[in-house]
Amino acid sequence: MTARVGGQSRIRLIGWSEIEILLCALGIYVCYIRYGILHEKLFKTPYEPDGAHFRYPTGLIGIQCVMNALFAALPGLVLAKQPLTTPMWKFAGAALTYMSAMLFSFMALQHMSYPMQALGKSSKMIPVMLMGIVIRGKKYKLRDYLCVGLITGGVLLFSMKKASAGTDSHSSPMGMTLLCLSLLMDGLTGPVQEKIVEQHNPTSHQLMFYQNLFSIFWIGIVLGITGEFGRTRDFLLSHPTAVRDVLYFGLASAIGQNFIFYTVRNISALACTTITTTRKFFTILISILWFKHKLSLRQMFAVGMVFSGIIWEAVSKHRARMARSMEKAKTS
Repeated sequence: MTARVGGQSRIRLIGWSEIEILLCALGIYVCYIRYGILHEKLFKTPYEPDGAHFRYPTGLIGIQCVMNALFAALPGLVLAKQPLTTPMWKFAGAALTYMSAMLFSFMALQHMSYPMQALGKSSKMIPVMLMGIVIRGKKYKLRDYLCVGLITGGVLLFSMKKASAGTDSHSSPMGMTLLCLSLLMDGLTGPVQEKIVEQHNPTSHQLMFYQNLFSIFWIGIVLGITGEFGRTRDFLLSHPTAVRDVLYFGLASAIGQNFIFYTVRNISALACTTITTTRKFFTILISILWFKHKLSLRQMFAVGMVFSGIIWEAVSKHRARMARSMEKAKTS
């Protein structure tokens, strides 16, 4: 789709880059909406035959990383058309922050509802902004601070407990602490991945495979120390219906990661963060409808604050891109 400027130059409003990012967004939305539903279901469903609940976030991360690595192994190792030049220690560093973010996030879910956790994860821009200021000396526009303020304020408003009975308890101090640690690790992971791509140019599947391979190593250490490997195995052996949900969960993660790493590798980490953040809106809505969470008017207003900030940021970036395109067309 194109438009004329001054009757002569033409601006392509929709090209392959727009189609590409839309396809990536669609893939991430579909996979991780399903991922979010299964995530909450795993921890809140009483599984037959004894009505026990799944309580093994570390074991679940291990299974998820194994399935992610398996899905990336063939294209990342066998079909890759370029040699790998990235030092393994860089993949290990990215894996450590990535695995830690997931672990803290999964643990936080045991102390808060999924909508609260998903809203908190929508604040991923905060650690990214802080690291940009402290480490890279970045300067942000007033709009950037206002968007972050809207999101942060919405999260805090949503997490405030209401005194009246009958309102769900959405968070606890432990849950908020774990959520903050997860956000910190998320903030570290993005720049590390970007640096690997910038310096060594691995394929998306090479990045996905080796990051998950080292994640298996890190999570294996945790499983060995805590003994959770055996407890996870025993639970799944005695609850076959949980095995089905775990496999579906891992499948959604593995397919979704293909879209995520493709976006990081071929578009940008910023675009990936925008997509994964906005998809939480749909995750929250579906979680609320599916599990019938009780939300007060105050909490609904908080949801509006969070996603007003997200949408404002996305629209501003699109307008800036269109302005650059029009300026380029005028001078060509």
